[in-house]
Amino acid sequence: MSLTVISLGGPVAPEGEEMLRAAGITSLSTAAYPAKEEVLELLSFRQPDALIVRLVERVDEDILRASPKLKLVHKHGAGTNDIDVAAAKELGIPVLAAVGANAHSVAEHALALMLALIKDLRAQDAFVRGGGWAKKSYQGHELRGRLLGLVGMGLIGRNLARMAGAMGMKVEANDPYAPDLAFGPDCTRAPDLDDLLARADVVSLHCPLTDRTRNLINARTLGLMKPTALLINTARGEIVDEPALLDALKGGAIAGAGLDTFSPEPPSPDNPLWQLDNVVLSPHIGGVTEEARREVSLITCANVIALLNGEAIEPRFVVRG
Repeated sequence: MSLTVISLGGPVAPEGEEMLRAAGITSLSTAAYPAKEEVLELLSFRQPDALIVRLVERVDEDILRASPKLKLVHKHGAGTNDIDVAAAKELGIPVLAAVGANAHSVAEHALALMLALIKDLRAQDAFVRGGGWAKKSYQGHELRGRLLGLVGMGLIGRNLARMAGAMGMKVEANDPYAPDLAFGPDCTRAPDLDDLLARADVVSLHCPLTDRTRNLINARTLGLMKPTALLINTARGEIVDEPALLDALKGGAIAGAGLDTFSPEPPSPDNPLWQLDNVVLSPHIGGVTEEARREVSLITCANVIALLNGEAIEPRFVVRG
């Protein structure tokens, strides 16, 4: 029986493509962020058995219904806010995610954004390129001894806690759903989020996007933070109220922000955050290093092949919704 998989938003890594070919599966892909009409037309014509979701605005009910043969949807990553999981459940289509595959990569990226901000790398790079060389004017700082407040203590948060602790940072995390075994010598539990925001020198977001976390960082919570504090977001853009963040950065309510995610994505080219010197930006690439992309692709393709063959899937990859 011929099986077809379509990857929305670009192909999986070559090793994943080879896995699919070896399993006798036809693999197709679209460009990044394809228009909904293009997706519907492709799915109606090719009738795929599975979808891999990479870079797409949203996989909604219309897309889920476009192929009567569709047996599963697999996120090429961990976050599934771009998939209508509830609609998939109603249609009896399982949704899977490559949970944990890029955790180390995202943790490293969060740490890189912290370092770029506290060492003032953006301005120093421009200064040297412009012919400057005045060490006495440099006002960079150290992360050592500072308090890192993690919002979310999943695999990414745990990796970052170990990295930050090795650098001499104190680490506390707020996550009402994390088990006690997630905490230990690298990180202690902070039961109250507001209190953690008020005390932290760096706040790094590692929670999923849910109704509870949407706009979690807003004018009120930003107002709790120290004027010297830094905000790092490698989670989801919608967790942060961007207009409120813009006001906080312009008004000095916080010192800076390192942002890898935005709302919407891709963001508008005239986003006013782009004009601020106390912001370091990247295009949602924290989890797509070559190493992480390969691991995500291998997990994704292995799960797709297994499910299409009627084999069991590890429960941690199944999105409950």
